[in-house]
Amino acid sequence: MTVLTGEAWSTDVLLPHRPYATNALARGQYRMSRDDALTMRYIEHSPHALLGSIVIDCDHPDAAMRAFEQPSDHPAPNWVAQSPSGRAHLGWWLGPHHICRTDSALLAPLRLAHRIERGLCISVGGDFAYGGQLTKNPIHPDWETIYGPADPYTLRELITVHTPRQISRRPDRVAGLGRNVTMFDTARTWAYPQWWHHRNGTVDQWLQLVLQRCHAINTQFADPLPFVEVQATAHSIGKWIWRNFDEEEFRARQSARGKIVTPAKIEANRARATRFDRELVREVSRGC
Repeated sequence: MTVLTGEAWSTDVLLPHRPYATNALARGQYRMSRDDALTMRYIEHSPHALLGSIVIDCDHPDAAMRAFEQPSDHPAPNWVAQSPSGRAHLGWWLGPHHICRTDSALLAPLRLAHRIERGLCISVGGDFAYGGQLTKNPIHPDWETIYGPADPYTLRELITVHTPRQISRRPDRVAGLGRNVTMFDTARTWAYPQWWHHRNGTVDQWLQLVLQRCHAINTQFADPLPFVEVQATAHSIGKWIWRNFDEEEFRARQSARGKIVTPAKIEANRARATRFDRELVREVSRGC
């Protein structure tokens, strides 16, 4: 088995061109050049638009053993960056295709990635509240890094017996990558019809409105996302809608949705028809 190296991690696994990074989480995170970020203790492994790795925070002194011990139901991580206490960040590199996280993304891969993250977290006893944006920089001398396989994993290769079939969509019950999925899904569904009422304003006013909605969703999480994540999600949704929507297309989209027949719509139409029939009978009876 070929083993990943620090050089390969910094050139192939690390995706952002200008990552967020910091030496102390309590002092905040700042965007900087790739070379400068690689000297920091904590670094952003994936940009907001693309998910290139799944990282789990394992707050146990035997994190490395949990990661590589065999037999195990989860595949070996590509790297484990651990502190002197033994606690570590475990990373699984995704490939050959990364997971899109913009408003143009297909939701199925994003939701699968959320479920896989949850399953890996259960498997190694990870911290469900970990946000996943910044990770311990594997090539920083403060961490002892153990490298695993050099090849990336597909999402399906990371499915384990602990991977849940469904994930709660209630904001107060989601954590980790699930917060991004919930915010993205909830905010974009809300924003589509809202565009109609604000289409005559400016793009800045529209983006501010979407940001306020995303912030409101974020406050419902037990462990809210950093503001930079909220801002990036809002900007992605708002810019895509503003760029791609026009009045003619919006009307066509609403018309197409109105023609979709679902069991709930059939039942609602039946109830409405029954109510009208009863009202007609009452009117006829009064006329007699």
